[in-house]
This record gives sequence, structure tokens and C-alpha cells, in this order.
Amino acid sequence: MKTKIITLFCIVAVAIASCSKNNTPTKTNTDGTLEGQVLADFPTNLANPNYLDIETKAGIMKDAAALFIATPNDANLKATQDAWKNTRAAWESCEGFLFGPVEDFNYDPTMDDWPVNKVDLDSLLTSSNPLAVEDIQQLGTTLKGFHAIEYIIYGVGGTKKAAQITDRQKAYLSSLAQSLYNTTKQLRDSWDPSQSGNYTLQVTTAGKGSTTFTTRKAFFKALIGSMADICNEVADGKMQTPLAAQDSTLDESSFSHNSVTDFTNNIKGVLNAYLSSYNGASGHSLSELVKSKNISLDAKIQTLTNAAVSSFGLLNGITYEKAIYANKDKVGQIQTAIRTLKATIEGDLNDFVEANIKD
Repeated sequence: MKTKIITLFCIVAVAIASCSKNNTPTKTNTDGTLEGQVLADFPTNLANPNYLDIETKAGIMKDAAALFIATPNDANLKATQDAWKNTRAAWESCEGFLFGPVEDFNYDPTMDDWPVNKVDLDSLLTSSNPLAVEDIQQLGTTLKGFHAIEYIIYGVGGTKKAAQITDRQKAYLSSLAQSLYNTTKQLRDSWDPSQSGNYTLQVTTAGKGSTTFTTRKAFFKALIGSMADICNEVADGKMQTPLAAQDSTLDESSFSHNSVTDFTNNIKGVLNAYLSSYNGASGHSLSELVKSKNISLDAKIQTLTNAAVSSFGLLNGITYEKAIYANKDKVGQIQTAIRTLKATIEGDLNDFVEANIKD
């Protein structure tokens, strides 16, 4: 384990040192053609495929839940749990670029507010209040979305069995899954180039008629701001809040013990945003813009991001629910790796955009 820790921080140190020789961004503008290509490829290679993947996997989860409700056995419950995790993975990745409709229309908290309001949720389940989809949509954000579903299908401790899920809980699960799917479809449609008023057009016309991004720089600032924001949320929100309180019930996905995977996918999402890439798709990207003017800065950002992702390996498979009590030192090292990445995004990368993207 010491070898892993030393290797991780040697990588970070080398990245910082390698950038120091060329740390001052050039004052020459980036090529306008390349900037336009990045604006075109970001929605094509990342945003639209990622949001479509979320919608598709949410649909699979909805269908898995329906099958479990119709035939409530442990195998079908496990299939629903697996579908939940697969949908989570796609969702957490998109948090690397959490701007636009996902923020403007509150799709994020509607789907992913946490922790669950367990007291009110249990009260709702014991009441006779209607649980149709339209009723779910009127509930507070801590009573619906991913984590309300997680509570039903995993339970406290993550050991829920099919026989323990009541008819009332099944009715709630059915509407929760449909409601979540509906929101993922709204999010997907908001970027869909075939839809009127789509957000893709706001990105591709940045600086050329976009009402959201009146300059190209405004888009790139929003992008790097989102990259930095998720680093801050993971290190100093999702990880720090339960760590400081010494309370694992405050973990993001405590029922499923999926928190470490959530965090990892968040930081992978930062790299996706930087590379304009999802599931292997590649194209013109912010990375390419940076590399065209400052090769060492591009290498530094990619190295630090990969180091932050790899740092979760320090926990060696231990759940975050246990790590906050027994592995505080390793949790701290992971937070340091993410904070180092955040500082580089807010510092060197922001300076690059300010100096080089003028239109």
C-alpha cells in the first residue's frame, strides 16, 4: 500500500514539475477554426451521447423494476439494483459538465438530491397518500430520484431481500422509476439537435449568435467552471461532509455502498469534459486547444486528472461508509489529489482560456 501511495504522489509531482517550464500561457490567440470545431464536437461526442446513455439506462432500470414488481424474487431485485448502478455511472459522469438545462431546470436535484429524507419517506410509505407518477413529481427532491429508489431496493445496510419489499414500496418504486426516466428524457431532449430551442445550438453558435454564450470564451469559462465545481463538490462536499461529521448516513450512496464508484465517475467526467469524449468517442476538444499552445499544461491536466481517478485505489475496495472511520489518512490523500486538480483548473487552465480565447 505504501508503494501505491508513493507512486501516486510521484506522478503528481512530476506533472507539476513538467509544467513549470512552460507555465505562462502564450498571448497568441488559439486558432478560431479549432475553437469552432471544439464547439461542434462537444455536444456531438460528449453531451448528447452521455445524456442519451442516461436516458437509455434509466429506461432499462424502469423496465427491470417493473419486472421485479410483477415477479418479486431476489434475482429480479438484483437485476434492478444492477440497472440502478449502471444508470448511476452514466449520470455521475455527466456531472463533469453540469451547466445548461441540467442546472437551469433543476434536473440535477430532481434526480440526485441527497441524503434521502428518511423520516418523511418512511412517513409517506406508512400513509395512504397516493403514489402515482404525478404525485411523485410534486414531492420534495429528497423524496424522489436516484436515492429514494436506492433506499427502496437496497434498504439501510444494503441487504434488502425481495420478500422484505412491501406492496406499498413496490408502488412507490414503480412511480419513482418512471418519474426518473421522465426527467432523463427531458434532459436528453433539451440538448437534442432535432428539438426546437435545443441547447446544442447554444453551444455550437457560441460567439456567433448564441444568446447563452455571447462569446466563445463564455462557453469555455462555463466548461472549466463546471470541471472545477465537481472537483470541489467531491473533495469538499461529498467526501468531506460525512468525514467531518463521522456519519456514514451522509454519504451520497450509502444504502448501496456505491459512493466510491460515484466519486470516481465524477472525476472521470472531468476528463471526459476536457477531452470532449464519451465511451471512446473522440474529436476536437479543450485539450487539443491547450496542447496547440502549451503542451506541458495539457500533459499536466491529464496527468493530475488520471492521478485523482487512480487515487481511489488507495481504499483498496473498502466502502466509503467504512473508510471515513478506519481510513481517514487515505481519504485525505484522495482529497488532496482532487484539490490539486481543482487548483490547476482554476489557475493554469483558467489563465490559458483568459489569455488565448478572445472571441
